[in-house]
Amino acid sequence: MGRYLDALSFLSRLVVRPGQTAARFQDCLPAFAPAGATLGLIWTALALAAWHFAATAGVPSVFCSLVAGWIWTLALLWTTRCLHWDGVADLADACGSGAAGERFWQIMRDSRLGALGALAVSMGLAGSLLLAAAHLAQDDWPLLILAPAWGRACSLLLAASAPAQGGGSLGKLVCAAMTPQRVRQQLAWLGLAAALAGMFVPVWQLLLLLAGQYLLHRRLCRTALCHGGLSGDFLGASIETAQLWFLLALL
Repeated sequence: MGRYLDALSFLSRLVVRPGQTAARFQDCLPAFAPAGATLGLIWTALALAAWHFAATAGVPSVFCSLVAGWIWTLALLWTTRCLHWDGVADLADACGSGAAGERFWQIMRDSRLGALGALAVSMGLAGSLLLAAAHLAQDDWPLLILAPAWGRACSLLLAASAPAQGGGSLGKLVCAAMTPQRVRQQLAWLGLAAALAGMFVPVWQLLLLLAGQYLLHRRLCRTALCHGGLSGDFLGASIETAQLWFLLALL
């Protein structure tokens, strides 16, 4: 339970756990997927409440789903303090620049938002809103609970698949903590999420999900290897892209 609460404390503002250390952070990594499912449950409950409120107010159903999708996305941003979206922006800016070597990492670490980063975040949030609305409209809202767990488990598998970039970065802590046992744990979480998703979608969509996730995983691995390793921004971008892909593939 302590590791689960530590994971929630790192991933959201919902729990405050003082005295965090690098060792405690590494110990809580196996609980990232359950913590993600907890966040997804909260976001989905708020979205369903918004749907019900809009429906009882006489709002047309198409707008009910859009309002609920917006609430799901807004809850995502508020509870996580926009964590991981900075990784999406930084990685888009750095990869889009065509830079290599130290210049690539200078762009990644630059706190200023570039045009490509702004576009990536805008498109990602728009996709989150629309996909959440579509799943709510189809009444397969349980997939909105599973998506955050899927994204966080996929991110930890990425950390086990490529070395960390030099320095005392968050990525280095995560990569160092991903033992074979923890890799098997994340694969088990992914298997459970896929099995639960199979209750709502046909098998071909599950196969599409797995194939697309594999390609996305390989692409991020290759990019990291080309530029000297993984950082926290890579892992944050992996969470958001895997989460979006889960919602898109299973639509």
